Amino acid sequence: MRLFTYKLVSDTGFAPNPFGETLTLATCKPQIRHCKGKGDWIAGFTSVSLTGDPVGEERLIYLMQVAEKLHIGEYFQDSRFQTKIPDMTAKGPEAKAGDNIYRPCVVGAFEGEHFEQLPNPNHWGDNMPSQDDLERDISGQYVLVAGEYYYFGRDALAIPPELRPAVPRAQSAHGALTEEAQAHRFIEFVRSQCKPGRNGAPHTWPDELTENRTSCGEYK
Repeated sequence: MRLFTYKLVSDTGFAPNPFGETLTLATCKPQIRHCKGKGDWIAGFTSVSLTGDPVGEERLIYLMQVAEKLHIGEYFQDSRFQTKIPDMTAKGPEAKAGDNIYRPCVVGAFEGEHFEQLPNPNHWGDNMPSQDDLERDISGQYVLVAGEYYYFGRDALAIPPELRPAVPRAQSAHGALTEEAQAHRFIEFVRSQCKPGRNGAPHTWPDELTENRTSCGEYK
């Protein structure tokens, strides 16, 4: 078992994207997307800049186990993930938050110039594609698709000190690796707290969109 943790500086429902077929990490964190693979666990925590949580008291935004690793071009064409193509005409933030934003323009698309960036509210410039975001996202080459996952969003989960994994003090390109026994204790604690799936809304969502929950906090 391998568990890697990092801190989020934004939580918009884009990276990770917990909507549609399953939770996916398709943009940002290029080194994690490139180097981590099937069976690995990825955990994203709060940060001072996102929530004000101080170092050592970060809370869990999401936990996923990688079930599939798809190339970005494959991801765009996969029928399971068409609902993750952002719909900028839709009402509400969920349809706009889609992370499936890179359309391959050539067979075997690999370099940044081989992809078209679709309009989206996250990685987009002033009325035009964001070249810097495109190059960074495409450099990761792959999309990590979750099997088992827990997304808490703005209801980020506090972890008891004795069960905390190794959380980096600052931003970490590859993520911090937790010793296996401690990783197992942490994952079992998360499993004990709630059902798998989406148990919260992104931090940036309006308050009126965060009220329809089940008794576990899961959003319908």
